[in-house]
Amino acid sequence: MRRPARSILASNRHDAEDLAARFPALLAEAKKLATSLAHGLHGRRKSGPGETFWQFRRARHEDPHSAIDWRRSARSDNLFVRETEWEAAQTVWLWRDGRAGFSWASDKTLPLKRDRASVLLTAMAIALINGGERVGVAGQMQRPVHGRGGMERAGRKLILHSTPPDSLRVLALSGQPKAVIISDFYEGVEVWQERLSNFKAAGVTGALVQVYDPAEEDFPYAGRTEFNHPDGGEPVLFGRVQSIANDYHARFAQNTQNLEALARALGWTFVRHRTDRVAAPALLSIYQSIAGDVR
Repeated sequence: MRRPARSILASNRHDAEDLAARFPALLAEAKKLATSLAHGLHGRRKSGPGETFWQFRRARHEDPHSAIDWRRSARSDNLFVRETEWEAAQTVWLWRDGRAGFSWASDKTLPLKRDRASVLLTAMAIALINGGERVGVAGQMQRPVHGRGGMERAGRKLILHSTPPDSLRVLALSGQPKAVIISDFYEGVEVWQERLSNFKAAGVTGALVQVYDPAEEDFPYAGRTEFNHPDGGEPVLFGRVQSIANDYHARFAQNTQNLEALARALGWTFVRHRTDRVAAPALLSIYQSIAGDVR
């Protein structure tokens, strides 16, 4: 039965109010998670323009006289040059799935997939911006942001707002930025391959992050069970749902393998995260895929 427009508007308003009420807690969780990363991407442990000291090295014939660190050289029979870290700012685009099926949890004690994804991306944004990088929220921002004000703006966009997947097709990708995309990826690998074709063409690298509920992997159902479509489609009823468990597990595993293959084809990292597990290891894996190394 189709709900009247007034009922739909009331439901949407209730959802928005509920999300706004959860925003402070989700932001606090993201900030706490971000502290698990000691450093952002600022200074990627290689010699280059910057102000942060990295190491001394033996002077070479081509080094100018002004590059010699005389204080360090005075303690040795050799001449030394003081090197700084490379600190070129990098742009990272962040996106999380906004579909209705991503706003789901199998148990009240578990976070919604959407909320866990928002926390992971907001923590990533905090770490990146603290490290001097620029962050954009795909489909929500035309330009990347930086600084404390940018951190607050990115967090609000990631937690409070949703963006349709089609926004990934039209995202301007200049300067070969990086990207972190979080979804459950249940629409199929062919759909995602087409959506991300412009990323590969632009030379963008990054991470595909699958966030999923434990029930979606374990399939802990038995007996007469009805499954409802999150977008309002017709429900599906099984008399003995355990009879399809083996087929379900096989398809779930195949989808995971397809996503891993897609990530390899893109030159990206594939990260999986179950919502009943702590988020820090997933954040670290995402961070490593973007930063290249972690100090």
